[in-house]
Amino acid sequence: MKRHAFRLTAVSVIAVAGLVTAGCSSGTGGDSAATDSALASGDLTGLTFAFAIPTSAAEVYVNQADTFVKQAEELGATVEVYDNAGDATTMLSNADLMVASDPDVIIEFPSVADATTRVGQKFTDAGIPCIAVNVPVEGCPLFNFDQPYLSGLGAEAMAAQMADRGWDASNTTVVIGQASELGASVNIAATAFYAKLSELVPGMTKVSSEDIQPTTTVITPDEGLQGDLGLTIDSGYDATLQALQTIPKDRNVVIYTVSDDTTVGVLRALDNQGRTEQAMVSGYGGSTDALKNIREGDVWVTEQMGFFAYWGEFLLSMAAATAAGADIPELTSPPMVILEKDNVDTYFEAGTDTLIEMPELPESSTYLYDTGILQKFGNVAGAE
Repeated sequence: MKRHAFRLTAVSVIAVAGLVTAGCSSGTGGDSAATDSALASGDLTGLTFAFAIPTSAAEVYVNQADTFVKQAEELGATVEVYDNAGDATTMLSNADLMVASDPDVIIEFPSVADATTRVGQKFTDAGIPCIAVNVPVEGCPLFNFDQPYLSGLGAEAMAAQMADRGWDASNTTVVIGQASELGASVNIAATAFYAKLSELVPGMTKVSSEDIQPTTTVITPDEGLQGDLGLTIDSGYDATLQALQTIPKDRNVVIYTVSDDTTVGVLRALDNQGRTEQAMVSGYGGSTDALKNIREGDVWVTEQMGFFAYWGEFLLSMAAATAAGADIPELTSPPMVILEKDNVDTYFEAGTDTLIEMPELPESSTYLYDTGILQKFGNVAGAE
């Protein structure tokens, strides 16, 4: 595997922020006790992080924050978590609070896309380096799935599942669920999934991702719909009930979402309408619900897996790389794979959600190995 070597320095996270983002190059931020040798060994003693999550109403984000805090503390760092509460006003207020706390690094997981420019400007003005999670924030390098790549893998897996059941465009309607509040950088996952699937399923009208706009509802008559399924169980349930009213009961249904909580709501709506025997759904995130349903059921059949619950260790590695003076790429991605019934126990202990090992990082993210952080947890292939 090719590794991206970089020179370790003794300066703090803040002092080298200009190497990562010009918007954060002028400030000094919090005092860093980490030295170059400590960073090389994965020791973050003395560093402070502020971590804003999109909303505490979705369990998946709470679990991710809990894991991040636990892992950071194991390495000697301290973390303050902020709840963006799913709205722009709280997100902007939290940005002010995080800047006032003067951490070494801010990790911003936006709740809405239309506030990200203003939030990024606050970080830039304060001179505090930042990392954006899942949704781009101006001036911050992004950690996220490679959405088109992972969605393409998901479409290939779903097309194979459909072929096994004899489902094609003549008897199946595909519904993709966006989360409008998160904007194009997230919702491209849904449109890229549909575009790839339309190339693979017999009889489907080929549609490009770019042709599916945020306001599109009917992609192709009978074949494809798009709905705003949101990010919660309730929003997924309500939007799916509405979509099912427009799909004849003699047609099979394939539903794709960008959040596992949403997928739980989708399942409940399908059950409410007696449509589970003619439905397959695909989730995103790798939650406990996803693993259980994939193992035990025949409706939730595929899962776009970027090991979301374990993003904390990759974000910590990004922070360490920032302090070390590495050139951070615009996009850093986690390991990615599609989970199905026949491979879920390759990555998780049978019948549990206990991780065995994640696959290797994609090439553009291999610089994370060199910080020493991933070796501390021993759960990523290639981190020896």
